[in-house]
Amino acid sequence: MIKAVFFDLGHTLTKEVNVSKKIEVLLKPHDLDWEKFYLHWRNFYFLRSVGKIANDKEMFLLLEKILGRRNIPFRKIRDIIIFESHIIPKENIKIIKELKKEYKVGLITNFVHEWIKKVFKAEGIDNLFDILIISSKTGVRKPTAEVFYIALKSFLIKPNEAVFVSDNLRGDLIYAKGCGIKTIWLDKGIKNKWKKKEREIAKLFQPDVIVKNLTEIISIIKNWESHEN
Repeated sequence: MIKAVFFDLGHTLTKEVNVSKKIEVLLKPHDLDWEKFYLHWRNFYFLRSVGKIANDKEMFLLLEKILGRRNIPFRKIRDIIIFESHIIPKENIKIIKELKKEYKVGLITNFVHEWIKKVFKAEGIDNLFDILIISSKTGVRKPTAEVFYIALKSFLIKPNEAVFVSDNLRGDLIYAKGCGIKTIWLDKGIKNKWKKKEREIAKLFQPDVIVKNLTEIISIIKNWESHEN
C-alpha cells in the first residue's frame, strides 16, 4: 500500500529556466562572466547546501575573497536564481494537492532550507508539503542512502510504501530504487549530453515507470495500489 509520495524539486517540479543572461548583466560591471562566476558559485553553493557554510553572508564573503572583487550584488544574483528557477508552476501545485487527499507528500532536495522557505512564502505555499527533506538541514545530499532513510523515517513508513518522483535517474532514482522505494522517472524528452547518457543508463538500471508529464503519476500510483489490493 502506497502511503507517501516524495518529489525532487529542481527540473522535476520546477520549470526549465535559464537565468545566466540576467546574471551576466549584474556581473559585467565587475569584469566577470557567468561561466567564470558559476564555477565558484557552484562550489560554495555545494558547501552551503550541506550546512558546511552556515549562512549567505559567509558564502558571499568567501566568494568575494576568491573572485578578488568587492560589492558584487550577490543577493540579487541569489534572488534571480531562487525566484526564477525554483518556482513550482500552478499545474504542479495542483497535482501535489490532489495527491495529498490520499497520501503524505514530501520534498527531497539538495538545496538551501532558507532559500526554499523564502520562495515558498512568497508563493503562498508554505504548507504545500507535509515534510521538507532539505540537504542544508540534514547535512547530507542525495544520492546517499541516508537521505532516503530520513525521508522514510519522517513518515514512519517502509520503503515499499513510498514513491519517489524525479527527473534525475542516475543521481536520484537508481539510489532510491536500491533502497526499495518505488521510482517514477520524469523524462521530458530534453535532448542534451546529460539526458542522452541517462537514457543509455536506463537500459540497464530501469526505474519502475517512465513518464513524460507529471499529470500521469496520479493514475500510475492508483494503478499500483489496485494491483496490490
